[in-house]
Amino acid sequence: MDFLTATIALLLPVLLGGLWLSLFVPRGIVARRALVWGNGALIGLMLIPQIMRAQDAVGLPLNFSFTYSIVCTLVVLALIARVVITRNSQVEYTKPRAFAAMPTLHRVLFVIFLLMILLRVATLGLEVLWRPLFPWDATMHWATKARVWFEFQEMVPFVDNFTWLSSPGEDVFTDRHPGYPAAIPLLQVWMNLAIGHWNESLMNLPWVLCLLALGTALYGQLRFAGVNPLLAIVATYLLQSMPLINTHVALAGYADLFLGAAYCGALMAFQSWVTTHQRWQGFLVILFAVFCSSIKSEGFVWALTLIPALAVALMTRRQAAKLIALVTLIMVLLLTVVSKDTVIAGYTIEGLAPSLHTAGLVGTVKVTWLHDNWHLFGYLLLAIIPLGLLLPGTVRKEFLGLSLALGVAAGSYIYLFLFTGFGWGASNFAAVGRLGIQIVPGLLFLCILIFNEHLYRRELQSSAKTTKSSV
Repeated sequence: MDFLTATIALLLPVLLGGLWLSLFVPRGIVARRALVWGNGALIGLMLIPQIMRAQDAVGLPLNFSFTYSIVCTLVVLALIARVVITRNSQVEYTKPRAFAAMPTLHRVLFVIFLLMILLRVATLGLEVLWRPLFPWDATMHWATKARVWFEFQEMVPFVDNFTWLSSPGEDVFTDRHPGYPAAIPLLQVWMNLAIGHWNESLMNLPWVLCLLALGTALYGQLRFAGVNPLLAIVATYLLQSMPLINTHVALAGYADLFLGAAYCGALMAFQSWVTTHQRWQGFLVILFAVFCSSIKSEGFVWALTLIPALAVALMTRRQAAKLIALVTLIMVLLLTVVSKDTVIAGYTIEGLAPSLHTAGLVGTVKVTWLHDNWHLFGYLLLAIIPLGLLLPGTVRKEFLGLSLALGVAAGSYIYLFLFTGFGWGASNFAAVGRLGIQIVPGLLFLCILIFNEHLYRRELQSSAKTTKSSV
């Protein structure tokens, strides 16, 4: 019975996000189902906590029946809107048959990679079912709030240790990071409310769904960008088989996978919007950028990386360069005058002051290229990025915004672990891997686009040579 109610709690976010998103995604586009249900499932997973926050804000208890009623109402409204739109639509379309047009060998390989992905997700799901809450941060930073809010059925306050000591008997709680965003604990509360009691295994099933949804969205956006089905499914397998990402599913409880999914979703939608200017893709950019900040403190920084990317997309290169330089100068000046205790994305100005940490450099290199965290992705970066920079015509103007956003994100990542006091998080391999999960999916998306563009141009050159020789 517990598993049945947990399954219902998992399906509702998928239906909520997928059905509403389907109202805006045009019919007949490439990989529409993957786009709708991949992005829709991510939206639903991140929307449920926001509904619960609103519920608590107006004084209503965190009750599954009430939240369930709200979600079901939204699902029914989406179904009604879908029926009305379908009846009034006069547009005829034919489903693309990309799979049927593939060579037989490619179809066989496609099915093999798809089965490996499903097997990987299934085995990770079993790991979650068999294992109670285990990781350090999950038990010290995140699930503390989930357990208290579940028992009290309201978002009672969490404060720092000193405030807690001075407020005895006032239903005030503390943990190691009381200021962490509430989205992930509320997602665990949602699962436990559905089950009816505290269950440290079933409450972590959303991590399995998040991985599956991220892979589906990646496949859909790659196909939408013109990548052939075989390369798109191979890229999806590369993402879903990365050891550290798999570890964060099997040892569920951290927020990094959800933040990585939200940031990657924003980047993929941004690239598609720049290319096609379809409004629903722009809507996804805004939605996922907002979700980034609600999941984890550094999500605010990742969302900000979309601003220079947007400037490049909407302006000439000279105008964008001037604007970015001006904004950077203003930010530097502000950092010199504000208090050192000012907190930005969970870090104080004093903590972000530049100071070289060579141990952080060694740790970052080991985590990226020596440890088995990302398989061979670090070496893929070393091969693909120069390919995009050096080969003429490989990177089109449409890739500049995405490249700039990821460049700023990667630069922030390197600065944090090499030039601030947080270098300890790389020297002991603690935080550097977790933060990598937040940007690796987006980097993989860029790598596949660059590689696909290179293949496309080679095919054009080969075709041109064949034409000349025949003439």
